[in-house]
Amino acid sequence: NIKTLEMITGVDIVIGDIPNTIIISSFNLYRRAIATKTIEELIADGRIQPARIEEIYSKVTEEFEAGILAEGEELVADLDVGVMHPELMKLIGRLRYRASYGQNALAHTLEVAHLAGIMATEMGGDARLARRAGLLHDIGKALTHDFEGNHVDLGADVCSRYNENAIIINAIYAHHGYEDIDSVECGAVCAADALSAARPGARREVLE
Repeated sequence: NIKTLEMITGVDIVIGDIPNTIIISSFNLYRRAIATKTIEELIADGRIQPARIEEIYSKVTEEFEAGILAEGEELVADLDVGVMHPELMKLIGRLRYRASYGQNALAHTLEVAHLAGIMATEMGGDARLARRAGLLHDIGKALTHDFEGNHVDLGADVCSRYNENAIIINAIYAHHGYEDIDSVECGAVCAADALSAARPGARREVLE
């Protein structure tokens, strides 16, 4: 059963080292969350065998996918950034399960979106476009556990695929110095990204 759980969920499971404790180990927060929920439901159900493990895992995964899409849709609506492709909204929701130096990627993304919108307004730019660029600037982080490459290239590729504005693509590249800043909106995102990452308490070294 443990081997089946590890194979299906893609995490390492340690049972027996600490009494009454199951340790779930993986760098992928999303996989860990799904594995945790799957094990909780299996224990509550009581029927733990390979076929049931697969069944519960499939159900939990579907619930998580629906949940991250719903969260992405809600954030896009709250930020008033216009219509967005469902796959991009799903990736935004998935950022909740990604962290960088202990800073949650979704919390960072929302900080950058709000700050970029404020700064773009002050500088006479398009606040709505700046918020949209801020929301999507780190979208590649939702893909790095599943695909090879860095989050900048992955993010630019997925946004290009869904026909996002050239200013947004520029912001994805520019906030890590891959391209020069070409607009007020891009400049606002780069400044907001630096502020969010550098503020006291935002980041720390993490053991995991």
